[in-house]
Amino acid sequence: MAGKKSYYDVLGVKRDASDDDIKKAFRKLAAKYHPDAGGDEAKFKEISEAYTTLSDPQKRREYDQLLMFGGIPGADFGGSGGRGRYTYTTNVGGDWSDIFNNMRNGDGAFGGFDFSSIFGGASGARAASSRPTRGSDLTLSVDVSAEEAFHGATRKATYRVPSTGEQQELTIKIPAGAVDGGKLRYRGRGEYGTNGGDRGDLVVTTHVAEHPLYKRDGADVRMDLPVSIYEAALGATIEVPTPDGTEVRLKVPAGTQDGKTFRFRDLGAPNVKRKGSRGALYVTVRVKVPTMLTKKERDALEALRDADTRDYREEVNRYGAKH
Repeated sequence: MAGKKSYYDVLGVKRDASDDDIKKAFRKLAAKYHPDAGGDEAKFKEISEAYTTLSDPQKRREYDQLLMFGGIPGADFGGSGGRGRYTYTTNVGGDWSDIFNNMRNGDGAFGGFDFSSIFGGASGARAASSRPTRGSDLTLSVDVSAEEAFHGATRKATYRVPSTGEQQELTIKIPAGAVDGGKLRYRGRGEYGTNGGDRGDLVVTTHVAEHPLYKRDGADVRMDLPVSIYEAALGATIEVPTPDGTEVRLKVPAGTQDGKTFRFRDLGAPNVKRKGSRGALYVTVRVKVPTMLTKKERDALEALRDADTRDYREEVNRYGAKH
């Protein structure tokens, strides 16, 4: 191993050579050593193997890593039949006389020549084209009402397979607790594979309409509950509707402030990620101030205001006094 040349040495380039430098070096050496031009077959194999590795970014990285650890892998890099194995062929998909004509015309050894013909490009393409390939996924979207998302629903859908144009039907099962932008995957209902490959999947995206009362946060549900200033001040018991169609009784304590939130466990939407569980229902109090008062209401409120000795802006006034 100590006396063995690296692929960089074989091509006569530096370790930091660019892809263009490597290609130019190979072209020059290949024209010189190709057996059809009377060159050395063993030498041609050697430079071909070097180029096969160094011209491929992934193989070159792996080769450089081996060099870093003190190894100097050469011919058959990767082992017999490995990723760097090169099999010598002559005149596959191209005519080497063109190469030498180019040289005589001053166009360079490989002007306009397809290098894939030298390195098994044609056979490699045929091999790749015969491999089983999985079909691509197809996508479909479905609109769902807020109620359907809470309780679940089914939809009949039709779609076409692009490669064949055939129309296919599917019953989409929208799970209870479906969320906006959720994905439903139907295995083997997408595009057909090639060469015996599996079919792709059909991916259905749910678009859930907004509810006039509830806002979804995953499985949790949030809602605002309007209360009057009298209910907030004196306290009240209010029946609150829940997403499942039932009602729950909320006791609003006297003196409840605007923005106070109450949590009802397991009264939200079904959790599609945890079967059998539900989110919570969060109810936020919104104190409503009347905008139009009768004379009687105004007189009563003014009397209450005049009798009220509380300082509601104590902190504000204290701050203002310091400044």
